[in-house]
Amino acid sequence: MSEDKENKRKSWRMQFLISVLGTSIGVGLTFAVSHMMETKKKEQAQRMTAMMVIHDIDESINIVKEMKDNMEMMYNATVYAKNHIDNLSEVPNDTISMSVGFLLEDDQEFRFDKSKEKIFHSSPDTWQNLGNMKFIDNVQSFYFDRQAFQDMRNTSVVWKEPVPINEAIKINIDYSDMDLNQYMERYNNRLREFLKEKLDDNRIKLFIDYTQGKISYLVLTIESWTQLNNENKFLMSITDEELVNYVNTINNNGIALKDNSLVGIWCASPTDENLSEYEFKKDHTFSFSNVTTRAANIIFSKGNVKIICNKVGTWALEGDSLVLMGDADGVSVDLDASDMIVQPEKQEMLDDWVNELKVTFTDIYKNDAKDNPKSMWSAHLDGSQNKMELKGKEGAFYFKRK
Repeated sequence: MSEDKENKRKSWRMQFLISVLGTSIGVGLTFAVSHMMETKKKEQAQRMTAMMVIHDIDESINIVKEMKDNMEMMYNATVYAKNHIDNLSEVPNDTISMSVGFLLEDDQEFRFDKSKEKIFHSSPDTWQNLGNMKFIDNVQSFYFDRQAFQDMRNTSVVWKEPVPINEAIKINIDYSDMDLNQYMERYNNRLREFLKEKLDDNRIKLFIDYTQGKISYLVLTIESWTQLNNENKFLMSITDEELVNYVNTINNNGIALKDNSLVGIWCASPTDENLSEYEFKKDHTFSFSNVTTRAANIIFSKGNVKIICNKVGTWALEGDSLVLMGDADGVSVDLDASDMIVQPEKQEMLDDWVNELKVTFTDIYKNDAKDNPKSMWSAHLDGSQNKMELKGKEGAFYFKRK
């Protein structure tokens, strides 16, 4: 009997030890798995934060590149006009307009988007997650340099355009008793007179001469920021593929399109004056109509003219992209000037202006369809599948199913 009790006692102890051991192992595994999950979350947060900042720097570089390209284009046009100052009548109108625009002050302050910078600085956890002090130092240096660049661009006399915007009033002319061709000829002559007067000003000559130095500064800024960001990608082991996927993730939110979900009529109406409508058909053809409202030409008293552009073509889906192939022969343009109010003696002039505008826009849209027949858009639907986002080089556009 005592032997049975002893055996039972041993069995109970063994079960107890096994239970304790099992519990210990279970707790240990739980902590281990929890630690692994926390470590993985931290690594993911680290990489997402790093990619956010790296992408922000890339975007800032692109802005400065665009600034440099525009400055070079306008500078070259102005230098060309300056070199032909004694015979500006032979200089093309678009070159003259670009030169005047280069000299006129911009009343808008230049600003970078600082939302990503604020996120980076908003929490000490962000810094802890990054875990690489060299990377953090690089990012801090970049944001300091970017702020200095912005301040310099907005306050430095060297970067300030020399002609106050209110001086452009000198270009305006009295359009009484003129037809459209006479008006345009008089306007272009006045623009040339205005430019010639300004190009003789020593302050403006100095502004033009300083431009090459500013372009060189922009080039050095681009190179410096690019070098710094290449180092950032290396330090954080961020591959180009990861960065592309990150950009696609933040840009593409929604449900990918399918043939049957796209078929139908989609409308975009930013305002009552500007309307766009696509009709996608089952046979993979589409039609597009766009209505743009333009303010009246200053020759006429008041009112607006509506420009109606119609296009046709074929469509296809490639991955998450909507590919449109336009047909230049299917482009048509019409104008509606019924809202414009003019004096009776100006009606014929209005008709001429509308007809000329129609020919101009028809040529623009047809040539664009010939030169760029294919367009590709990143396309997604929202949860209801009744709203669509199209993203391309021109930006993002939003449509509702009709």
